[in-house]
Amino acid sequence: MLNHHFNPNLVFFQLKIQSLLSVLFDFAMSRHINSILACAIFALLAIIPIACQEQEFHVIDSNAEDRLRTTSESIGEPSSVPTISKSESQYQGQNFTPDYPGLNEPPTANPKPEDLKYQARPRAVLDVDKVIADVTKAYAPPTNAEHFNLAKSVQFAIKKSLEYRVAEETYLLLALDLLIQQHIWSPRIFNTVSPQFQGVSLNGTQSTALQLVNDLNVSQKLPYGGQVSANILAQASNELSNAVQTGQASSLDIALSLDIPLLRGAGLIAQEGLIQAKRNLVYGARAFEEFRRRFYVAIFSDFHDLVVQQQVISNTRNQINGLRSIVDREDALVSSGRQVAFQADLAKQRALFVIDRLASLEETYKLAVDRFKLRIGYQTDAPVVIDTEMLDLDPPIINNERSIANAFEWRLDLQNTRDLVADARRQVDNARNLVLAGADIFATASLLKNPDFFNGIQLDDSFGNYTIGIAIDLPLDRTIEEVNVRKAQVILEQNDRRFVFAKNTAAVEVRQAIRRIDRALYTLSLQDKNIDIARNRQGSIDAAPDRATPRDRTEAVDALNSAENEKARALREVQIAILEFLRQTGQLRVSDDGEIIAPDGMEVRYRRGSGILAQPVGIPSV
Repeated sequence: MLNHHFNPNLVFFQLKIQSLLSVLFDFAMSRHINSILACAIFALLAIIPIACQEQEFHVIDSNAEDRLRTTSESIGEPSSVPTISKSESQYQGQNFTPDYPGLNEPPTANPKPEDLKYQARPRAVLDVDKVIADVTKAYAPPTNAEHFNLAKSVQFAIKKSLEYRVAEETYLLLALDLLIQQHIWSPRIFNTVSPQFQGVSLNGTQSTALQLVNDLNVSQKLPYGGQVSANILAQASNELSNAVQTGQASSLDIALSLDIPLLRGAGLIAQEGLIQAKRNLVYGARAFEEFRRRFYVAIFSDFHDLVVQQQVISNTRNQINGLRSIVDREDALVSSGRQVAFQADLAKQRALFVIDRLASLEETYKLAVDRFKLRIGYQTDAPVVIDTEMLDLDPPIINNERSIANAFEWRLDLQNTRDLVADARRQVDNARNLVLAGADIFATASLLKNPDFFNGIQLDDSFGNYTIGIAIDLPLDRTIEEVNVRKAQVILEQNDRRFVFAKNTAAVEVRQAIRRIDRALYTLSLQDKNIDIARNRQGSIDAAPDRATPRDRTEAVDALNSAENEKARALREVQIAILEFLRQTGQLRVSDDGEIIAPDGMEVRYRRGSGILAQPVGIPSV
């Protein structure tokens, strides 16, 4: 069954209005009403469809969203349904493109070098103590900063992200393509109204007439090829000049036609455009859901990276505080004559290196936050606070072969690649169909009629002229069509190989995701041991401070800082690796509120607060 789509109420309304106006025209001509009034009636015939366009746009939007909702539900993802936004800033378009000065030559702003101004600032004298004090002091966020956690970041990105909106619109365009194809397979009605003045010279006398021609066509494509159509041509004319004998004339021609192919063009090939549009919408639904999963993992990865950068900044500040204590102790020893000056200078030098590194980390973090705001669609000049929050998922028990089998069965991108092979196979069948001979049954008929616009159109009981026949197109030259069959066969082989390659790639990606989890867990356990070793090393130094050199002290502080930084990175890597494993095996499900829809046996937990990672670092507006 074909899914016909058209608005019968709107069409019926337009036909009734146009029929009424046609009667009004004939009435005006019969009563010799001024021709200006008749022209005004003509104008209404053209205005009626335009007045109905806005209503039709709303119908299109509603139908497109219905197709998206139905298709997303068919693949088991009812939440991932884009909507057609109706913001006031959306450009609605004009019937005629406006003209403006820069239409043909857009203006370019590119001043000459001599018109540019540059002002250098004086170089400041470095005050080491002031630099240390400024860099190491706490960086308090502004009170009006917006707080973002994981769920809020995803929710905001779904609403505002340019990347997400482009994916939605790509999916939406496929729904609009389907609406076009479905409309092509619905009864299509066309009506042309032609008012015209005619000047005729007869026996040296000039005569003027006003004529109205209304050409109405209705056509319907047939499911397995061919088309049935009807054409109604109505003409009415009236003499406007009294120079010759006044007269009126009207005619009504009705023609029916039928065309049915038997060989070439017959069968499901006739519906190829509609079939492919329906399949493309399913592919689009899968691709959009696959994008949502990748997008979710990407947002979580970026957010976790910001939390790790906060931890690294906090660890570096603690490292600077430890180095300052070493510097103060060495300065005191130098002042008392118990230590040589260069030993204190070594500690100061190391502290300055770390201070410079902290400034670089702060700038890197600010840039990362700005890029994160840009990605989720937030204002880049608005202050935000990235809340200290990290996923705390338990690593899964993994069976390698079962995981790969799940990926083959559940991954939506693989299903698209698989179904493209079926599309290519169908194109081979269609190409072979076009090699066949043409054999079309055709029939045409015109009806006898009595046009009386006031008493109704009266048809006689019999047909007027009719024709029934068959047109045979012998396949004498089918070289191009045969070449197209070979091309379709090659394309089928290409798609088949792409599917095999995609399956092999998926297997490699699943194995990589499994190894990534194991590697991250191994690194995490090592960094826990490294932290214990670094703390024991510092404890030994504190227990016997006179036996340790400034180098020993600074190296111990550096070792503890490195271990804590690597542990923070390992915590992030474990969680992102788990999410990536779920995505690669087709098991990741995401809700529109930015939360993981956990499969059976998974508990979604979060690490939150200063006891887990560093305090939030605020980024003020510039």
